[in-house]
Amino acid sequence: MRKTKLIGIMAEKGFSQRSIAKELGVSVNTINAKLNGRTAFDALEIIKLCEILGITNSDEKIEIFLQ
Repeated sequence: MRKTKLIGIMAEKGFSQRSIAKELGVSVNTINAKLNGRTAFDALEIIKLCEILGITNSDEKIEIFLQ
């Protein structure tokens, strides 16, 4: 996962780790662990996160979550 790209999009769209955690229904600690690579986002979380952040381009999704 490309942490800096994802965090940049979050900031650009006005989302904090706390607000993303609330939207996904997880704790801030969980989001922090996922962003820092200690645990991975599951497929449903990725789908919801992309919806929340307006990430619709497949290539961008691949760049963020699969590299």
